[in-house]
Amino acid sequence: MVHLHKTMSPFLLNLKEKWQHAGFQKYLKNTGWMFFGKFVTLGISFFIGIYIARYLGPANYGLLNYVISFVGLFGFLTSFGMDGVLNREIVKYHDKKDVIIGTGFYLKIIGSLTAILCVFFISFFSTKDLFTLGLIWIFSLSFIPQAFNVIEIYFQSQILSKNTISAQVIATIISSVLKLVCIVFDKGIFWLTLIYLVEASVYSSILLYSFKKFGNHIRKWSFNTQIAKSLLIDSWPLMLSSVAIGIYMKIDQIMIKNMLGNEKAGVYAVAVKLSEVWYFIPMLICISLSPSIVKALNISNDLFENRMKRLYSLMFFLSTGIAFFVSLFSYPIIKILFGNLYLESITTLQIYVWSCVSVFIGMAIGQYLIASNLTKISFYSTIIGAVVNIILNIILIPKMGINGAAFSTLISYTLATFGIFIFKKTRRQGLLIIESIINPKKIV
Repeated sequence: MVHLHKTMSPFLLNLKEKWQHAGFQKYLKNTGWMFFGKFVTLGISFFIGIYIARYLGPANYGLLNYVISFVGLFGFLTSFGMDGVLNREIVKYHDKKDVIIGTGFYLKIIGSLTAILCVFFISFFSTKDLFTLGLIWIFSLSFIPQAFNVIEIYFQSQILSKNTISAQVIATIISSVLKLVCIVFDKGIFWLTLIYLVEASVYSSILLYSFKKFGNHIRKWSFNTQIAKSLLIDSWPLMLSSVAIGIYMKIDQIMIKNMLGNEKAGVYAVAVKLSEVWYFIPMLICISLSPSIVKALNISNDLFENRMKRLYSLMFFLSTGIAFFVSLFSYPIIKILFGNLYLESITTLQIYVWSCVSVFIGMAIGQYLIASNLTKISFYSTIIGAVVNIILNIILIPKMGINGAAFSTLISYTLATFGIFIFKKTRRQGLLIIESIINPKKIV
């Protein structure tokens, strides 16, 4: 017994020291708030989404998701891919936060207006249905209030995500109540689409209010040409990467709608929804740990690699556990939640959900690429995935229907994530991923 105590004592003391460290407690509390908020908002949104799917039926639900996917293709213009870079710059140069945030905000306004104009122009030639066109145009207006998410990035950089979560919860509750009212009074898809714009506006307003409570004010924001150039230079590969990500995350639903019709698009959307609902987990983990990873890189390479291995290991085992669970219980999940009209999506879900393994690990790799300023590689990897996805969709959708689209997604996501082995600068990270999966117990 004494021997066991002596053996365990150094480990327990080290664990206790880490647990009581103020920095660790701060990150833990921040991550806790983020998980709590996301569970609440996603939980509410998820069940409201189920109610919407049952209310609209596969055809109209497919149309709604087509509108969201089509507009989402242009979302890369709203941020120029600079959110991660902004976070990094605020952490490194907090004394210049007002000019950094202000520059980011004005760039986002320009990007949002550009995105809306592109949506208006391209949609006019892509669809002849005036009703669908109107839905697309209304939904695209939600890009404008999204420019205020620079405040969200600021809160994330300062590990103050409680404020962001509060805004998300309130906005989600308000929009959910409005959607329920819309369904109860049978207002249809038009008013449901309009509520998405209301939700984005409410969220931005609450963020702005919280920002002011901390003694900040948008009047202090300013635009700096040099900072703008620096942000765009560092983020343009991420922006192009966002284009590729948008293509291979949205193009399948657009192609299914155009090739197989609204009803098949609605059935496929259920499989996508049940698979992507888990993506908030790696996103929250990465956002919360981003400041810690950036600081570790500035301290020592060994510390940086050790933290990345921990992150890779966590992402892999979380994602495989989720994929196995969803695959095993896909029938009761769809039967109970969405009903008989959507049972066709069971096999599609069993295929699609395994893409979350690549998504989880890919988000962790993204933290490494941003911290190491290797964002160009992110673009190269994702463009490979996007091209492969489009080609496979063209080949497999006519032959296999929506299951072909699911296989296309799974293959393209995997190629995009593990494309880091192609490049010499990132090959080391690929080896760290393998090591973290094969020997997780050896991670310090």
